[in-house]
Amino acid sequence: MQINTIGKTALTTTLALLLASGNVYAAQQEPNAVVGSAYSTEEIQQTMPEGLGDASQVATPLTFEDAVLLARKNSAEMRNYEDQAEYLQKLKEDIWDITGDFNVPSVSYQQWVDPSIYQIYSSIQQISSNMSKNRYGEEIEKLALEASVKNYFTSIFSDESSLDLAQADVAMKKKLYEQGVRKNELGMLSDYGLQQLKDDWDNAQFTVDKLELALQQEYNSFYNFLGTEPEKRYTLIYKMEYAPYELSEDLDKYIDTKLNADYTIKLQELAVEDAEFGKNYLARGTTSSQNATNEYTFQQAQRSLKTAKDNKELAIKNAYQSIVQLESQHDSAVAALEQAEAAKRVAEINYQVGNSTAITVEQANLAVEQAKNAILQLEYAHDMQIYQFENTELLSGSGTGGM
Repeated sequence: MQINTIGKTALTTTLALLLASGNVYAAQQEPNAVVGSAYSTEEIQQTMPEGLGDASQVATPLTFEDAVLLARKNSAEMRNYEDQAEYLQKLKEDIWDITGDFNVPSVSYQQWVDPSIYQIYSSIQQISSNMSKNRYGEEIEKLALEASVKNYFTSIFSDESSLDLAQADVAMKKKLYEQGVRKNELGMLSDYGLQQLKDDWDNAQFTVDKLELALQQEYNSFYNFLGTEPEKRYTLIYKMEYAPYELSEDLDKYIDTKLNADYTIKLQELAVEDAEFGKNYLARGTTSSQNATNEYTFQQAQRSLKTAKDNKELAIKNAYQSIVQLESQHDSAVAALEQAEAAKRVAEINYQVGNSTAITVEQANLAVEQAKNAILQLEYAHDMQIYQFENTELLSGSGTGGM
């Protein structure tokens, strides 16, 4: 199972700037809390052309933790795991009522037993294994749901920010076009130059329209994922504070620790245990060909386990490298912001002494906002990458397996 958020889809990549554009409910914000407004499908359709609706309407605060609870409640997979757990527990109790026990003696060599005994041992092994698989699968599903909610939150806030910037770009290009009209009338700008300014303005507006539509679609998807009522309106609250990531131990030790705890690896280990049972326990009358098949199945399960561990180790290393790369990009983005702010100060001074126009200052301001947005995008990506790194079940090569 893989939650890929660093390389976003076209939908989530384009959405980052919307909610930061003036639809933020700032009252009583917690430190380091990101607060934005999210709307149900109906409300978005009604208010999106006006810019995300009436901020005077009462909105229900929705924290990340509460959204995770809603997602779990709405998940059919979670209900399936719960039902399966109850069913397997009843099977276990039935075996216990018959035998007074629920254990298979551990052996490291082939053991031939009567068919009736083999049937009991086989049932115990299968039920016990399935109970563990169900438990691990449920934990993986919880992580997947939590990761999806986190991805929605970070994508929405990120994409709100990007839309805000795009809207500011439209306003700037409109002013440049209007200025161009006056220059054209005075013979200072050609018709071709004026048309270029108009095309730039139209293209910027088209980008905003696409961003608004994409964000509306993301909202629709998010509310459907949570299973919320259509008339609901939420204020999303999400805590995020950027800081370079620090490993508490050597990377190799970290990997060993994660491989021992990762539920996707545990599922592979269960497959080895099941195959080992099939190899070591044989009912009298088992053919030699079936015996050979059982041996092959065991060896194959061992190879699959090794491959899964190797792939997971590589995925963890790659995830850590991605964190390092994002932090390097963040440093560069901060330096770019400092340069943009310096250029803005120069533009303001030049304007004050009459060496530049007001629109030059506005362009410098826009460049600063663009630099800030670049930093924000990296911080959201960094936050999500750390989450995946610390929950290795979400990294590539993962899978819940089957029961």
